[in-house]
Amino acid sequence: MHVIPSWLIVQQALRPRSTSPDGYQTAGYVLTFVTLLVAFVLVVTTMAGRGDGIEAGIRELLDSVARTAAPALDDSQRMLLVEEVTPLFLGFSAVTWIVMLVVNAVLAQRLLSNRGMSRRPTPRWSELRIPDWFDYVLVSGAVAALSLGGDYGFVARNAIIVLLTPYFFVGLAVVHQMARRTSMPAMMLTVFYMMLLVFFVVAAVLVAALDIAEQWVGVRRRMLPGSRSGTN
Repeated sequence: MHVIPSWLIVQQALRPRSTSPDGYQTAGYVLTFVTLLVAFVLVVTTMAGRGDGIEAGIRELLDSVARTAAPALDDSQRMLLVEEVTPLFLGFSAVTWIVMLVVNAVLAQRLLSNRGMSRRPTPRWSELRIPDWFDYVLVSGAVAALSLGGDYGFVARNAIIVLLTPYFFVGLAVVHQMARRTSMPAMMLTVFYMMLLVFFVVAAVLVAALDIAEQWVGVRRRMLPGSRSGTN
């Protein structure tokens, strides 16, 4: 869970790329490779241990955890909580893994850069952009989630949550770049992150949708004149 993703991040981040502004592989490519690794692990491990049914197994597991962690809940409240969490539990667990990897990678790069030990320039996070081919991966996953049933459909729906993670990060980059063009960027970002924490699911979907718009129509290029929206 830690060694292989860390190796992949370093291996990809230090790959030379002549078309990149700093001569190295872009942060967007690194993010997509990490996302694909996590999605692959999710699908393979889940399908390998599906037993009598993946969704039923997760529901049983969450019910057991809820009995221990929240003994004050009665049976109806516990079952309602389990039924709400079960459908996307795998996906959001994998997203947490990706967020942990990304945060640690950014902190590691900052630490190395501050000490003059970084082997590559620090990427411009506000110009983060994922490669165009990743859109086809997302669309393929969405088709599978809509057309498949049973365990396969359940896993595909959770994999979609994982595949949307890079769009969420780029959406954050767009928000930061937009905030810098306002008179009070710190206040705007503070309000934004407060809303993100309070209404996480809805806000996260909107942020991911913002990046999809950025990928297809270039929000930063249209709304922020002079920004280098075409670079990573």
